Amino acid sequence: MTRIKVYFDFVSPYSYLALTQLAAFGARHGVAWEPMPVFYAALLDAHHLVGPAESRVKRHYTLNDILRAAALLGVPLVGPPTHPFRSLEALRVATLFGDDPRALDLDVALSSACWGEGRDLTDWEVLTGVVDRAGFDARDLEARASAPAVKAALRDRTTAAIEAGVFGVPTFDLDGERFWGHDRMEHLAARLDGRLPDLAERAAVLEGRPRGSDRPTAPILQELKER
Repeated sequence: MTRIKVYFDFVSPYSYLALTQLAAFGARHGVAWEPMPVFYAALLDAHHLVGPAESRVKRHYTLNDILRAAALLGVPLVGPPTHPFRSLEALRVATLFGDDPRALDLDVALSSACWGEGRDLTDWEVLTGVVDRAGFDARDLEARASAPAVKAALRDRTTAAIEAGVFGVPTFDLDGERFWGHDRMEHLAARLDGRLPDLAERAAVLEGRPRGSDRPTAPILQELKER
């Protein structure tokens, strides 16, 4: 079995789409997944990025895009009551059970409750119900998931992801080679099946070329008007 890390956050609809496909993908390609819940907002902040929900036009596009993608995958998509939403509690729940061999089943259940059923993952009653139905110990869930050790584990994993160059979710990490987005699972499959050549040297050549132009600090439309 090939072990692959999958970084995700429940706030991400694309993480949901990916999580629904992991079991079938893993069976086809002999993959054992290592679920890595991380705090997406921290990734964005560390790399000076904004999420698709933080731009009006990108939010509009994204909501239409995920509905198309879900329809093509044949998975339900209702969406959470609010978006974006605070995902820390759900991420801590996932972290609490992270060492359980069935952890990925719980991650799929939590994400499906949110995006597939429209449940509110900021509500501890909802989280407790999902954990219980998934066959995990839901007793004193809020207290256990809020323990300092659990918070530290999530924080440390997110920091490690940032240092490894993870900037978005979902991201799949195969021996240090990263594939970002549920729509890049086909690229990952090609790598696993030996259909993708080693492109590291060519990528290094492209990355080593100097920058020829940078976006000006002044508004670009104004810059065009003045030139």
